[in-house]
Amino acid sequence: MSGGEPPANSSARDASVGGAIRLSAEIVIRVSSIVATLWLTRSMGVATFGAFVLALSIGLMIAELADLGVNSVVVPLIVRSRKNVRTLFLMKAGLSVGVLALGVALIPTAARLSSAAPLVLSLCTLHFLAASWIEMTGTALRALGRRLDEAVLLLVFRFFLVGFIIVAPFGLTLEGAALSYALAVVPTLLLSGLLLLLRARGSHDDAPGASPRAILRQAAPMGVNSYLAILSTRVELFLLQAFHGAQLVGLFGGATRIVESLLTLPSAIAAGALPSVTRDVLKGTHGAAQRMFGLVVWIGMPCAVGLALCAEDVLRILGPGFVEGAIALRILSVALFLCFANASLFHVLIAAGDTAMIPRLTAMRVGVAAVLGAGLIPFLGLPGASWSFTAAEAALFAALVRRGRTHAPLDVARPLAFALLACAPMALVLVFWPFSLVASILIGATLFSVSAALILRRGTEAAGLA
Repeated sequence: MSGGEPPANSSARDASVGGAIRLSAEIVIRVSSIVATLWLTRSMGVATFGAFVLALSIGLMIAELADLGVNSVVVPLIVRSRKNVRTLFLMKAGLSVGVLALGVALIPTAARLSSAAPLVLSLCTLHFLAASWIEMTGTALRALGRRLDEAVLLLVFRFFLVGFIIVAPFGLTLEGAALSYALAVVPTLLLSGLLLLLRARGSHDDAPGASPRAILRQAAPMGVNSYLAILSTRVELFLLQAFHGAQLVGLFGGATRIVESLLTLPSAIAAGALPSVTRDVLKGTHGAAQRMFGLVVWIGMPCAVGLALCAEDVLRILGPGFVEGAIALRILSVALFLCFANASLFHVLIAAGDTAMIPRLTAMRVGVAAVLGAGLIPFLGLPGASWSFTAAEAALFAALVRRGRTHAPLDVARPLAFALLACAPMALVLVFWPFSLVASILIGATLFSVSAALILRRGTEAAGLA
């Protein structure tokens, strides 16, 4: 195409830039999050950490009522019209007030059902309610073209949270940790409000804004999906608590925390690329979507392979007793890669406005996890929970690929095959020549980088990075 770069390549490049900015911030965030998790696991022990994970899960489910999918549709709506900024945040304020009132009844009930202290559940709920506001503000800043502002906001959020945990001004009991979580969000919440006021001022355009009813119609399926997504990754935790108690919840919670600490990487890439993918879908092209999926696969595959090969060493860092969960982490390493891929495929549906299908797919995943978990966990315990989680993600991946191709004809097999091939030298060396964890990470990353560079010499399109 003469006279300039093809639009598909331009949008793919823009998707890469957006993903790279978010990914850079997330790498720093993940390092700090790992430090915080290690501090908690080594200070609390397996059983107390399991109780804290359970309280955080319940607090998240209550706070999620203040979202109802609004956070998920911020980027497409603001890309279409900047007049939607004010409407979105007024809706968020109304929902938050409703959740605070509803929490008066929900928290005591949840405390009785889970045997958790009402104070701990209240503090965890407040943490996630404030975090939802911070996330929405960052997303709005990204949609307004302020990607660096969003990165700064996320880094400040994590800095204060980790700082409160390490300093532990209230101790590292259940109550002390929950209080640290609740207070650590306050500085970032204030900063997010200031940034939004500065950046959104005078940002209106001529495109008509959406009505609250129209926004709710688009967001409601995502709200249902958010709840199902929270439940889908915690089905096994609740079943383990019911059949085996806090000890196995702590072991599984430690393994899933490691997996979750890596899952923000695909979310960052997909979130950073979402504006470009949305513009591509509106134009009927798919260069940005293919680039997004390819990047996620090429990052997720070495993470999954490396985690499977170093499971015991990774869990040993969490503290005494956690290494017993190594079998769970090896199985969950397969789920890790599937989660990476699913995160990007969900964003294709969000960009296309196909939000009605998303909760149906997530509900299917919950159903698979519930059926398999109920059948496996009572008898197999930790391995049963891991296989249930992994099988549910595999079923979701297959369904997302089929649906995603109706909006963007993605090449799935090519990036999978080449990313797996690039992992082969790393896997062979780590299997036959065991090293310390730090050495394994450095050697594995070096070998993968060399292999990937050799494969990518054929061109990004050949490797599924169109």
